[in-house]
Amino acid sequence: MASTSRTDSDDLYLGVDVGTQGSKAGLYTAAGTCVADTYAEHVFAHLRPGWVEMDPAQIEAAVVDAIARAVAAAGVDGARIKAVALSGILCGPVFVDDDWVPVRPIIPFLDVRAQDEVTWLRNDVEPIWETESANASLDTYVMATTYEWVRRHEPEVHRRIRKILSLAPYIAGRLCGLRATDAFSDPSHLSGWIIGWNAATGTVSERQLAALGIPLEHAPRIVTPSDVIGSITPETARRTGLATGTPVVAGAGDVMQSNLSAGLVAPGMATDVAGTASILTVGVAAPVPAITRVPGMLYSLGTLPGQALYWGYVKAGGLSLRWLRDEVLRRPGDDDLYRELDSLASGVAPGSDGVIFMPYLSGGNPDNPHASGTWLGMTAGTNVAVLWRSMLESIAFEYADFLDVFAANGIGVHEVLAVGGGARSGIWNQIKADVVGATWRVPSRQDGAILANAALAAFGVGAVDDLAATVSTWVSGGASSPADPERHRAYRTVQDVRRSILAGSLRDTFAALAPLRSTAG
Repeated sequence: MASTSRTDSDDLYLGVDVGTQGSKAGLYTAAGTCVADTYAEHVFAHLRPGWVEMDPAQIEAAVVDAIARAVAAAGVDGARIKAVALSGILCGPVFVDDDWVPVRPIIPFLDVRAQDEVTWLRNDVEPIWETESANASLDTYVMATTYEWVRRHEPEVHRRIRKILSLAPYIAGRLCGLRATDAFSDPSHLSGWIIGWNAATGTVSERQLAALGIPLEHAPRIVTPSDVIGSITPETARRTGLATGTPVVAGAGDVMQSNLSAGLVAPGMATDVAGTASILTVGVAAPVPAITRVPGMLYSLGTLPGQALYWGYVKAGGLSLRWLRDEVLRRPGDDDLYRELDSLASGVAPGSDGVIFMPYLSGGNPDNPHASGTWLGMTAGTNVAVLWRSMLESIAFEYADFLDVFAANGIGVHEVLAVGGGARSGIWNQIKADVVGATWRVPSRQDGAILANAALAAFGVGAVDDLAATVSTWVSGGASSPADPERHRAYRTVQDVRRSILAGSLRDTFAALAPLRSTAG
């Protein structure tokens, strides 16, 4: 699907977001006009319960396809496109050899196989990261656990590793024909390692890598998000319609660029990134130790100089909705179904008739690692409208838990900016506002990370002078959903019950079920 708006006189800038479920490409003028945007899906290999892999070659093909269709949809000469910037998922490293060829498929953040490696990190490695990286949460998505799993279980593969890359830098390198000696990361992608980096300097931590047994030479060099790291090769030009020699700037993580695209440019602002993973981000000036210690709360650096973020996440937030569509209702790829279900759910009272969904289809937070997707409270009268609303409410309850932590540490959030595919759901925005007790605002532009990427590409080649001001201008305004006080009070009652269930016997139930999943099939 492509949307177009012809402009014939301006230079264009290409933003590409290499997400979990797919890659999106967008062409923009320096004034922020979107000329074309396209999307290509990624493929997951579900090897067994808890094991998920992705093929780097398939992802690269999706990126190339999205770019080529965007250029074609715009109907422009590739020479008009003056720069490219990419963002990508933070967790799910690509291990490459000397020739920039992946040594194995990607193990993304949806995979939970590395439980033993998490135990090793917690019990046997000095937690230098708690102060250096401002992260205390450890889970299977941490780069070091994936690396350790490969070392233990695939020694021949491990011996071929030359560099550790995030997904977007890997794809950028493929577009530019880079080799391992050219490997790079910006600080935001580096902070997506969760541990192994220094929050004060935005660089790799030699002390941590030594403790983790990761050779320093496997780490990429660190550049700024706006640095030019290479240029489009003739082969990439042939496949995409871009011009040979087009500059490619380093880019930043998808969480950071999604936040920037919403207009989060200062401490105290908050963003709901409603994608495959549901992510609630709050801008901060510096680490807050009490927040760092909360299980599942992560600290990262942003795209802008000096910018820092805390974010809580639900790994299968948006993925839960796709799962119901694809696997239960058997209508894969039918986005109209989301709107049909939203309409049905609008007729269900807050609290979903006592039905509670636990959105842990890809596992829970580090304090509840065995958690799985669960519905509670269903009766013979429970229908798809109730189930759908309970799923929408489940993410809102997770967000409320996150924001209560910030409030307890003197950081009040009164407005949340919503971006991502889920932000198109008016009922979901209203549910989140009512559960949390804060206004949910959808910025005037819902382009997502590709908008911030295009602005970053323009900034990287000097076409715009101020990245934050440029993006803020492009996305100003929008529609707000204020919280309803009566519904908020009703939801607080449900939230208290939900919390007591999660803290009680359900945790033991999850742990009892986990061995059955690991031996199934």
